[in-house]
Amino acid sequence: MSNAASDQTKKILVGAAIATATIGAGYLLYKNLGTTTNLAKELEKLKAEGNEYFKQKNYQKARELFTKGIEIGEAKNSEGNLVAMLYQNRAACREKIGDTAFDILNDCLAALKHDKKYAKAYLRAAKQLHMIGKKQDALTYLLAAFTLDEKLNKSNFAFFDELLDTDNTECVIEPSKEAIKSPAPVSLFRIQQWWDTWDIMDLFKKDLISFTPEVDNDEQQNYRKALDAIKAGRYEAVLELLNSDEIAFFPAAILRAKFLLYSIDRETATKSIAKLVINIASALESIEDEERRRLVQEAFDILRIEACETVGELDKYLEYMAKPSEPTRRFNLNLFAAINVYNGCALDTTATSHQQQMMADTMNTSRYLKAAAEVQSLTTHTKAIELFVKLCSIEDYSEVHKTIRELEELATSQPTHFVLLLMTKVYLMTGNGESARKLLEEAEKINTRCLVAARHLQSADLYLNVSQEERVRKVSECAKKALEVDEFNFSAHILLLLGSNGPEPSIKREHYEEAIEHIKMAAVFAPIRELLMLKKMLPLMNAKKRASELLGVY
Repeated sequence: MSNAASDQTKKILVGAAIATATIGAGYLLYKNLGTTTNLAKELEKLKAEGNEYFKQKNYQKARELFTKGIEIGEAKNSEGNLVAMLYQNRAACREKIGDTAFDILNDCLAALKHDKKYAKAYLRAAKQLHMIGKKQDALTYLLAAFTLDEKLNKSNFAFFDELLDTDNTECVIEPSKEAIKSPAPVSLFRIQQWWDTWDIMDLFKKDLISFTPEVDNDEQQNYRKALDAIKAGRYEAVLELLNSDEIAFFPAAILRAKFLLYSIDRETATKSIAKLVINIASALESIEDEERRRLVQEAFDILRIEACETVGELDKYLEYMAKPSEPTRRFNLNLFAAINVYNGCALDTTATSHQQQMMADTMNTSRYLKAAAEVQSLTTHTKAIELFVKLCSIEDYSEVHKTIRELEELATSQPTHFVLLLMTKVYLMTGNGESARKLLEEAEKINTRCLVAARHLQSADLYLNVSQEERVRKVSECAKKALEVDEFNFSAHILLLLGSNGPEPSIKREHYEEAIEHIKMAAVFAPIRELLMLKKMLPLMNAKKRASELLGVY
């Protein structure tokens, strides 16, 4: 027996017992039922008459009738749908007449007091809240409406999108407690971004292969140990080894600033870079070997580019530093600018949405690569990016085939981890799952720590065309494997968040708490482009929670 049926049985039994004891109660109950029935008929009549006037566009008269019904219902403490509908109908009249958003909203809220499951009242309330600038509240009420009536979803999706497309740049995501620990974590995503470019042999990559420190120089000894830690995948040890802001050995000072930039301590990174700017000229003068001096200068340039958070900052730095008289430097600067933008680490401030930002990133990446290609041929890594960006924008079918063939040739001749994963992505985009699996198996042979998470995440795309249940399970498995290597991996946390909390407009307590923790963990090292997306997801999750609380389903 259901709880509702059980409760009803109890009420009948209790009612019978009371009736046996007090005959008068039966008469009173009969009288009250008759009164309630008459009241309902009266309210129904007023509602019907009001609706008729509304159809005739006589909104003033309709409002008067709905108001009369409301006053009668409230005076007699009537509860239930009828009074709620009268309030909602009066709100509709107010909209047509041009009453204030506050008046309309008050009617919607009054309707919801009588019927908290009234979908249209939530929807109209959401629109009025939006009009008075309460976007977060509007989103809450809209999600409540979607929860109650999924048919409203499609017809109001543009409104939903508008509420989400709010400037959340000031939104602060509280850092996860996991980020505040020792040794301090560093962004494997940023390290991967640098490591992937092995075809650009910068200072540190050369020193990783061969650097012999002076025996009595502690700073050089620690620099060598830091390089060994990078080689072993112990990236968190770098800042423990290079722990002073007074390092005189300039390569070590640059490496320290680089890893500070990859850490959560952005403020110290900025100060460290500012100090390097002051000392770079004298440091270069002290280096006798010309090739070594060039490498130190380039390492510093790359650091400055990695520190740029907007395309405007990048353009300004390139305009100042990428001089035609220094073609090699100009080439490398544009390459790293392209890589920085391609990975979402520098915003185009003219973009007003995540989609526009993605499009702007594509255009700016192409622009920087074109500037580099004017100097000399692109490296394998950046040529792959150029072809992929081209593939995403061309419409000519023959050009698509040609571009894919070029990428295939690149993956065959230069099977770096980055190129293999990019080619895997292309195969999956074109429905060639078998070839994608083979490339992932090839990439699996490369087990450098900062690269492993990317492979697991790319593997998740293998399950796009299976059943939803299997897809969620498989994608979650891939995401969890990525987190075993990189606990702050942005994409892995988002995949798990979406897996446990899909497009449903409501949310359960356990899923909400899990979602918020995923957002906090993802935000620790999310690229700036994706951080803006997270800042939209946080208000959405909070609105889901509040909507669920309103409906009593949290």
